[in-house]
Amino acid sequence: MKKINAIGKPCPIPVIETKKAVREMKSDGGQIEISVDNEIAVQNIKKMAVGLGLEMTQIQLEKDKFIMSIDVPKEQEQTKSEISNSELVIAFGKRTMGEGDADLGEILLKSYIYSLTELDTPPEHLLFFNAGAFLTNQNSGALKDLQTLAEQGTQISTCGACLDFYQIKDTLAVGEITNMYGITEVMAQAKKVINI
Repeated sequence: MKKINAIGKPCPIPVIETKKAVREMKSDGGQIEISVDNEIAVQNIKKMAVGLGLEMTQIQLEKDKFIMSIDVPKEQEQTKSEISNSELVIAFGKRTMGEGDADLGEILLKSYIYSLTELDTPPEHLLFFNAGAFLTNQNSGALKDLQTLAEQGTQISTCGACLDFYQIKDTLAVGEITNMYGITEVMAQAKKVINI
C-alpha cells in the first residue's frame, strides 16, 4: 500500500500526487491511501478515480480530515484522457486565467500549466499569442513547467508579431516563433482545441 499525506496541500497537488501514484502502480497494481483536509480535494480525487475507472472509498475521520482508498488493478488500459491528449492543442491568449483579480489569475494559470506536466500524455501543441506571449518569456513564472512540457514532446509556438509588439522577442526562452497563419493551421488541424 502506498500512503499519500496531502494534509495542508492546496489544489491541485493532492490530485496530482494521487495520479502519480496510480501511474507508478499500473504495472503491479495495489492500493493507495490518501489523507486530505478539505472536501474539495475529496471531490477532485473522486472525479479523477471515476475518470480512470478506479474504485474509491472514503472515510471522514474528523471535520477536516478525510482518508480515501483507491484500488489500482494491474496493467490498466489507456484511458480516454490519455488518447485525446495526444491530439490536444491549447491556446493561451492572455497571461491570466479567468476574469477578476489579475494576481489570482496569474496563480491559477501557473497552476494550470504545472498540471499539464502531470498528465499521463502531454498536450500535442501549446500556442501563445497577444499577452500570452509573456508566458514563454525569460521572466515567466511558468517557464520551468513549459520547459518540462517541451522535454515531454509538447510543441510550443509563440506569435512573432506579438513578441515584436510587446518588444520581448529577444527574451523568448522556450519553443519556436510562429505567425498567425501557423496558429490558424494548427488549430484547424487539431482534433480538440482549448482556449485559455
